[in-house]
Amino acid sequence: QAELEQAIDIVGAPELEVRIASDRRQANIVLRLCDVHPDGASELISYGVLNLTHRNSHEFPQALTPGETVSARVVLDQCAYRVPVGHKLRVAISTAYWPMIWPSPEPVTLELSAATLKLPLRPLAKGDEVSFAEPEGATPWATETIRPTNSERHIDRNEKTGVVTLSITDDFGEVRDLAHGLVNGSIVRETWAIHPDDPQSATGSTHWTQTLSRNEWSVRTETFANMRSDAQNFILSARIEAYEDEKLVFERNFEQAIPRALV
Repeated sequence: QAELEQAIDIVGAPELEVRIASDRRQANIVLRLCDVHPDGASELISYGVLNLTHRNSHEFPQALTPGETVSARVVLDQCAYRVPVGHKLRVAISTAYWPMIWPSPEPVTLELSAATLKLPLRPLAKGDEVSFAEPEGATPWATETIRPTNSERHIDRNEKTGVVTLSITDDFGEVRDLAHGLVNGSIVRETWAIHPDDPQSATGSTHWTQTLSRNEWSVRTETFANMRSDAQNFILSARIEAYEDEKLVFERNFEQAIPRALV
């Protein structure tokens, strides 16, 4: 789109109506509405995802006929965003959005023959139309920080295998409640890996540590979950371990295969 000559306020859920054909029986369509700044930087306004086998009904999905053009409506997330003068709007369309959504079982090519973007525009206001009083709040929770929070994200590309791995660690810290002395903490670690040309190579895993302690006692749980898939199933495995004063007191393993059912 050309640069905006007047700012616009988008308030609500944007929609895109498409006429589209797929070369596979199952396909996802992912839409991203972006604000393109004058320097070329792109800022996400909203996004939406539709499994095209759900184009007519989520309750009764219908497989696509390869090569056949169908109509679909993709509703993006609710948003409230002002696009300034001189910026541009961009609609990016893709068949994948890893790791936000699990990929289709096969690589997919979509052919777009028509599209209509509907924006929920609000008349521009000259200033704040509503003034809110200072919010009423309770007395802040009295705590002592023992371990501060921390978040890390790393992307690794294996030059030999081509696999791309996203590693996320969210340490929510450790805090003591000054009212009764209970200390709680948690850390979650996520790993998402995929080969860009092989959707069935996708894997996801999480490891979550949660702790509670007070004075002379402490308890801890370790939970592990792993997911992969083939053309027919999602394959899940999980394990939970419970510790009391560093002694393992409970453990259990879970495994399950879930049919993909046009996902």
